Amino acid sequence: LALARPEIRTQTVQNIQGWLYTRLHISDEEDERQQVLLRSLAAPSTDLDAKQLALVQAIKTKYRIAPTPLNALVLEVYDLANRGNLDPTLILAVIGVESNYNPFANSPTGAKGLMQVLPDIHSEQFAPYGGPMAIFDPKTNLRIGVKILKKCIDLTGKLEDGLRLCKAGEDSLSLEEEYISRVLAEQARLKNALPQPLKQGEIEPKKTNR
Repeated sequence: LALARPEIRTQTVQNIQGWLYTRLHISDEEDERQQVLLRSLAAPSTDLDAKQLALVQAIKTKYRIAPTPLNALVLEVYDLANRGNLDPTLILAVIGVESNYNPFANSPTGAKGLMQVLPDIHSEQFAPYGGPMAIFDPKTNLRIGVKILKKCIDLTGKLEDGLRLCKAGEDSLSLEEEYISRVLAEQARLKNALPQPLKQGEIEPKKTNR
């Protein structure tokens, strides 16, 4: 039911986080701070610029996601992309291919969350966020997943090889060509959804109320 109804999915994420904070015996002061974090799982469309709104539209149409939590996710992706010198459409494409934007996604290999992070390999990275259960927090999973993606691209020096390393790992003989093709195709789809810059001498069409 949570997977079928986006609004229930968002509420379920908040309930899981609330349970996590209770189990961690977080103080009232810290709890207030965490409540701000919970509210940040949704954002109004007025917080987004034209490019971000176009991406939200393209994603929600394909993956059937409620716009307000998606707005917050896109804003977080842009922030992480700016800090990591990555293209936000790449991060969003990886999320789409890896988990279909399902924060509870679980693969046969045990990878979990939006960016399908392997908890056994990257468990230490979740310690600052409250421990292993934080892997199901969309923003925490996103931050760690982007960090892993950035590291893989930097290590290999090439986008395709970085995606291959991120997906298969150093010891895998798989070339992961299908995965790479799917990510690049989804990134191209998202880029095509972005508003195109006006050509020289071209006048932006006036908006109508119709």
